[in-house]
Amino acid sequence: MGSCTKALPGWNLQILNEKNEECARDELGRVCLKLPMPPCHTMTIWGNDQTYIDKYLDDVPGYYLSGDEGIIDKRGYLTILSRIDDVINVAGHRLDTGRLEESINGHQEIVESAVVGLKDQLKGEVPIGLVIMRTQGDK
Repeated sequence: MGSCTKALPGWNLQILNEKNEECARDELGRVCLKLPMPPCHTMTIWGNDQTYIDKYLDDVPGYYLSGDEGIIDKRGYLTILSRIDDVINVAGHRLDTGRLEESINGHQEIVESAVVGLKDQLKGEVPIGLVIMRTQGDK
């Protein structure tokens, strides 16, 4: 439940930590695809090869960095949990919106949430949480 399934044949999907080492099963890390990529994979950004290289290939040598954070469970199923670039700057502090959502979703009366940054003159951005509450029929 909640998994986006296993990788298709030809895709060498791995979860790597900040040191570019493979994570253990059920350990959160960056979703990466080992090079070379299958022929059906996007090879560039239209008219901007360097941005493609900078954004997806430079941070993790030998891998394509998807920009997602997730886990591979003990059965080999991938679950995407957040984006690694979903960060808002609040008064100089970088806050991960995915982590804020996890915290909100831990409340028994919340079904789902989304956190976004709202522009603020004083702090730059402030987090705003949008939630779906349980109804009487959900309990």
